This record gives sequence, structure tokens and C-alpha cells, in this order.
Amino acid sequence: MAEAKELDKRVERSRRLLVSTLLELMAEKPYSKLSVANICERSGVARPTFYLHYRSKDDLLRYHIEQLFLDFAERIDPMLAKSANVDPEIYSLMFRLWQENADLARLLVQPDVEAILLAEFKVYVGKTIERYSEVHKLTFKSAFVEYVIDYLAGASFGLIVRWIRNDFRETPEQLASLYAELSRPGLVQTLLSGKL
Repeated sequence: MAEAKELDKRVERSRRLLVSTLLELMAEKPYSKLSVANICERSGVARPTFYLHYRSKDDLLRYHIEQLFLDFAERIDPMLAKSANVDPEIYSLMFRLWQENADLARLLVQPDVEAILLAEFKVYVGKTIERYSEVHKLTFKSAFVEYVIDYLAGASFGLIVRWIRNDFRETPEQLASLYAELSRPGLVQTLLSGKL
């Protein structure tokens, strides 16, 4: 048992080291110019160890983005479950988290990283809608749900990227208010109406 815990600690330590090294390198040069060899050389983690956990640098970046989204999902879950009316605090929290992670956010909106971030955004939006429907016992019957996910992910992503590139000029609350106005009542009404 003690050996398994020590192995878990080493795995987590290696993952943290690889992620932090990737982010350091992304701050120095374009993502497209980075390689697994660069990451391993800088971090001191052997390539076989890297490939034990990740298939590629994209996989490593996706892992880190996923951790951020999991943290967000955990924090909003009580708000999603509270009421079928979407709590505006969810929007504020979303923008605050991006602002709190401003250095990372700036790295993630580089042109050669955007596609990875958008793909992860779609996964996270899909899981959020799935969780919302689960706690409120809603059943979505058609393929239109995929369109709703794409629409919401694309719109959210575009708004967040613009805000980051504008160096967080507006407050999270201002962006949350705009986001709420743009996404309500149409989106929530469509979800609740059962038309999907």
C-alpha cells in the first residue's frame, strides 16, 4: 500500500513538472515550435516517462485544461443543482476563474493553441449541459443538443478569447452580465421547453 502511494506521488509530481515546463516553454516561444523532446529536456523527465502518461504535447496541454474545467465543474455543481433557473453566479465564476489564471489564459489564446482549447471547451459545455439535465431530470430527444453545445461553446469561447486579448479590460461581473443577457432567456427556455 505504501509503495502505491509513493508511486502516486511520483506520478503526480511528474505531471506537475511536465505541465509547468510546458507552460514555461509556451511563454518563451510559439506552441507549434515546441516538442516533447524540449519538454523532457527542460523538465528532466525522461521521454519514456512522458509517454507513459501522455501521447503528445497536445495530450499534456489537454490534461491541464481538463484539470481547470474539472475545478470549475466542481465549484458550479451546487449552483446547477439549486434551481432550474441558471444561477448568474455561474457566469461570474467562469469569468473570475479566467481572470485569476490570467497568465495561463494568455498562453491558451495563442493562435496555434486555440483549436485545442475550443475542443476542450465543447467537452466541458457538453458535460455541464448533461449535468444540468441530470439534476433537473430533463430529457433531450434530438440531435439538436449537439448544435446547442457547439453554439454555446463557440459563443462562450469567442467572448472569453476577446476578453483575454483585451487584457481583461472589463470586470468579470460586467462580462457575466453581458453573457447572461446573450444566453438568456432563449437558450435556457429552449432547454427547459423540451423542444430538444
